[in-house]
Amino acid sequence: MDRFENMNTFIRVVESGTISAAADKLGVAKSAVSRRLKELEEHLGVELFHRTTRSMNLTDTGRAFYHQSVRIMQ
Repeated sequence: MDRFENMNTFIRVVESGTISAAADKLGVAKSAVSRRLKELEEHLGVELFHRTTRSMNLTDTGRAFYHQSVRIMQ
C-alpha cells in the first residue's frame, strides 16, 4: 500500500464526486480506486464515506481528513 497514492486517490474522489470520475481522471480502473479507498480506511481505522447504493458522502472524519490530505499533498 502506498499511503500517498491512496491519499491522492481519496482527494480525487472527493473532488470528482464519484469513484468513476476519479478513476477516469487518474487513468485507473474503478476497482483500483475502490481498493485504495478501502486500504486507506483500514489503515486509518475510520470510515471516510457514508456509502449507499446511490450515493457516497463524506463523514465528518472524512471531511477533516480531506483538508489535512490536501495540505500534505501540497
